[in-house]
Amino acid sequence: MSDPPAKSRVQPEAEAEAEAEPPSVLPDELITEVLSRGDVKSLMRMKCVSKYWNSMISDPRFVKLHMKQSARNAHLTLSLCKSGIDGDNNVVPYPVRGLIENGLITLPSDPYYRLRDKECQYVIGSCNGWLCLLGFSSIGAYRHIWFRFWNPAMGKMTQKLGYICDNVLGLYTHFKFAFGYDVSSDTYKVVLLILDEARNRSNVLVMSLGNNLWRAIQRFPAVPLPFRYSDPGVNDGVYLNGSLNWLALRDSFHSNGVYGWKRVDAEEFVIVSLDLGTETYRRFMPPSGFDGKSPVEPSICILRDYLCFSHDDKRTDLVVWKMEEFGVEESWTELLRISYQNLQSAHLDFVDLQYSQWLPLHLSDRDDTLILANKQERQAILYNLRDNSAVRTRISDKVEWFSAKVHVESLVSDILKVSAS
Repeated sequence: MSDPPAKSRVQPEAEAEAEAEPPSVLPDELITEVLSRGDVKSLMRMKCVSKYWNSMISDPRFVKLHMKQSARNAHLTLSLCKSGIDGDNNVVPYPVRGLIENGLITLPSDPYYRLRDKECQYVIGSCNGWLCLLGFSSIGAYRHIWFRFWNPAMGKMTQKLGYICDNVLGLYTHFKFAFGYDVSSDTYKVVLLILDEARNRSNVLVMSLGNNLWRAIQRFPAVPLPFRYSDPGVNDGVYLNGSLNWLALRDSFHSNGVYGWKRVDAEEFVIVSLDLGTETYRRFMPPSGFDGKSPVEPSICILRDYLCFSHDDKRTDLVVWKMEEFGVEESWTELLRISYQNLQSAHLDFVDLQYSQWLPLHLSDRDDTLILANKQERQAILYNLRDNSAVRTRISDKVEWFSAKVHVESLVSDILKVSAS
């Protein structure tokens, strides 16, 4: 019998050498990209894998990359009213995708989400994964107000900050609050508007987190809406790229009961934008297609990182405009026009929809679904842009939809000391 081929004789040796070779290693850039798509809870566990992973996930550059990726999987902070008497509320950040895809939902009743245990009553705003919580207590003729800042994904919360002793609130004076991030100085700020209805003016105070001091800045150059007092966090300033923005009226506004604003012409409406870096104002006109004749109050919101303006049109449609280039009035373009007939539900009359205020909450990138709040309904509306269909959310809890805030998970662990990359 002839000897076997030489190739066969050397094959075991070649296999042994191949087995001895180290396995291929993924490039650092690919590992970073994959991990940046994870949720905060998983990433906190992954920090225990190795010192290298711990260092990478803790790096400020990774924190910013992760926050950018998280924006694609946004949450809504859903406020559950447990008691309207003492402000006993739960606030649960719930993924938008879960609202769109799931059927009947019961939100967790975990004490972790209870605001009373945090000595707070309301959510003022959300920015970079942090929620700004408002708390207050009354002692005699005075009311003490404070804030706490909470990152629910990280389980981080500050002490009480920004104490205000209030002895002027009454029938003709109200407070408004807003929360945002000053990109230029890498600082978070709380803005307080003190509305003096009797004098028809608004004083403004700003607190920068870190120094915990209130500073007066230039008066608000208009009258913010809603004019009369509402629960903190409802229809207040919206944050976009280092600015806070309010819908307002240009000049003096004479109240005629709760609905006095209906007598105002379209030309009186204005959007006021506060640059959190320079702490100066700009004023923008609403889109020219808005005639202001509707009895339904318009609103502003942020959809897909654009400043948007929504209003009723002739009591037949809800129209949403977006400002393509921030600050440029000529860049207003019609984003959506939705017929009230397509929003109709079995338990509401068509007239109710015509006279009810609508607030767009979120526009999903992947699902082409607009989430809307309506003051006459206990459920939010999921409007599908592809087939113009509308369904109601199926949540068994009583949610204050007009108080919902878009929230993005983040790894920012210390809001009082933010590290710039």
